[in-house]
Amino acid sequence: MTSTKYLKGECQHCGGHIEFPAEMAGMPSQCPHCGQQTDLLLATPPEEPSMTRRAMLWTVSAVLILGLGLGASLIALKKAQRLVRQKEIESNVQTPNTKHQTPNTKAEVSGGEEVQNGFMVSPITLEKTAGSSLVYAVGTVKNTTDRQRFGVRVELELLDGEGNKVGTAKDYQQVMEAGAEWQCKALVVESKAASAKLAGIKEEQ
Repeated sequence: MTSTKYLKGECQHCGGHIEFPAEMAGMPSQCPHCGQQTDLLLATPPEEPSMTRRAMLWTVSAVLILGLGLGASLIALKKAQRLVRQKEIESNVQTPNTKHQTPNTKAEVSGGEEVQNGFMVSPITLEKTAGSSLVYAVGTVKNTTDRQRFGVRVELELLDGEGNKVGTAKDYQQVMEAGAEWQCKALVVESKAASAKLAGIKEEQ
């Protein structure tokens, strides 16, 4: 006994599903749903979506990963720019009004030695401490008298690159013997300071 093979199709009018023997394919028949005459044809297979769900998930994941990577790159770039800017600022403090100076290079900012109130003061220089960002105004003070001096206070003016006053720096020595020398070393906290000069020196007995 041979088994009859059945095919599935649909009505050309109402779209209803029709099952018919394979040998009747292409022949006209009455639709059991709407009663109209229709040809027995195989149903059109459903259209496959152009992009499967898995492919869409992979695409979305790839876009998210690229977005995160771009964001991380931008953050790293900004950090690098801040580091470069900070190094430039430190370099400017280290080498005021000069080019290619090394740490502890002195920049003479005063003419000759000054004598005031029995003290002789050398030109004042700015020095940056090696291995740190600290800057000091340094000069040599000599007691030109033949007696001890007590409570010697030095005051310096800090100037920017255009010679404008931007602050002061001070140092103190408790006792100076007659004819003795003392290297004053005043901390400079003004970042715009490019040079320094003697503002005054006195003995506070």
